[in-house]
Amino acid sequence: MSHIEPKHIPFAVSLLPFFGFGIALPVTVQDWYHGRLMHGDGMAFLVGLVIVAAWEWAILLSVKSKKRRGQERLLGRELSSWHWAPPVTFVTGVGCGLMFLVR
Repeated sequence: MSHIEPKHIPFAVSLLPFFGFGIALPVTVQDWYHGRLMHGDGMAFLVGLVIVAAWEWAILLSVKSKKRRGQERLLGRELSSWHWAPPVTFVTGVGCGLMFLVR
């Protein structure tokens, strides 16, 4: 059984946008490929893309700022974990989204 410490919760919550966008990507691409993507769906996808890009930019900016100040942690995690965690979370979300398509 896995144990989650309370200090890891902010880190996990900050990765949710990457996971959610990853889940939505395969379904959205499939709808677009089959011609079922409506204008509102495309706009929602674009808004999600902007939010995830801005979130990643904010994370990287915070990591850079913390490094400059000599601090070693951001939300209780080492600064190096912020470079690999969002892309890995996104790829995990894409994998989950692909599982929805295969059912």
